[in-house]
Amino acid sequence: MSIRYRWRAGCIRRRLQLARYWQSKGDLDEAVGHGRRALRLARAASSGPTLLDAEAALTVAGIELDRAEYPAATAHLADAARWLEQIPETAERDRLLARVLVALADCHRRTGDYWQAEHALGRARPLAEAAGGALPAAVLTQLGITAKELGAFDRAAQQYARLRQLYDETGATPAEFAALSHNLAGLAHARGDYLDAETHARRAVDTRRSGSHTNPVDLAQDLAVLAAALAGQDRHEEARTLLHEALAICRAARPPRQYEIAVQLHNLAAIEQTLGDTDTAERHYRQALTIKERLLGSEHPEIALLTNNLATLLHQQERHAEAVAYQHRALSIATRTFAPEHPVVVAIRRNLAGTDADHLLQQTSPSDVTETSTALGQPARAVGDQLCP
Repeated sequence: MSIRYRWRAGCIRRRLQLARYWQSKGDLDEAVGHGRRALRLARAASSGPTLLDAEAALTVAGIELDRAEYPAATAHLADAARWLEQIPETAERDRLLARVLVALADCHRRTGDYWQAEHALGRARPLAEAAGGALPAAVLTQLGITAKELGAFDRAAQQYARLRQLYDETGATPAEFAALSHNLAGLAHARGDYLDAETHARRAVDTRRSGSHTNPVDLAQDLAVLAAALAGQDRHEEARTLLHEALAICRAARPPRQYEIAVQLHNLAAIEQTLGDTDTAERHYRQALTIKERLLGSEHPEIALLTNNLATLLHQQERHAEAVAYQHRALSIATRTFAPEHPVVVAIRRNLAGTDADHLLQQTSPSDVTETSTALGQPARAVGDQLCP
């Protein structure tokens, strides 16, 4: 290895350290600049794939994931995996490949491709178990999140139980403990156990607030899941205050976290709808929908949840024809992604049946609609999950 290459490799590693430092601080504008520079240097310095190339691509992909730039993240991770597969197998190579596959699974899950996410995790798991360290925890976290999003709540609980046992045996950093508490809160919320969700969410928030190196956006995510747990207990004013705090954090981030902003707007819309401010609720729903369609595409499963919830508001306003159209769209998306018994599919079908009935009644006897309107129940709220740091 030439002196020039060793010098350049040192420059690349310093850039990657800076990129990861700024990412941990929540400044993705600064982080992505250092990461992209490191990746360009790495590709220019080598005549063939190296571990340093893959590490640079993985670092940039992680930053792009946080920026909700999913196509860019996927491309970097695909490059990293392809390069690593051309390198002879060593413990270091396998450890890095496991990290790439876990990140690729995360990217597939976020874009709604759950089959590809589970496939990548299946490949990562034996490599992670052989490598040890933080990798087995990262795999278990991803498996738990993916199972929860697929509606397999018992399977998710099993993965989190294994993760908690692993942390009991090996120890966990405050950030890892907060992430597990957050995800347990999200699972409890999905099951409708709002008191349990509140307990876990408060642990996450307390851990973040007591930490000296907390990423503010991580705290905002914890505040959102706590707000959802409180809203489930009809403590709407408390929930609204927390969501406005979370929204302010996400808007102040560099760059503003558009995906997280959409999550907070979605949750605030549900609060305002419950409290009777339907104009504000509709505005928040539509803002959230616009952002998520831009980031995720129009056929993502999260779009099904949003359009269903917007439809419940339109139904509440007796705009039944619009509500039916949105719920048909929601059902079309959800049934392409989830099993028939998935809670989201079941809720949309129930809501659509009620809206269809009221739409028909409005067409035949408009004066009777308000008196015979079918109650659709509270709209579901968006609760995000967190990865192990």
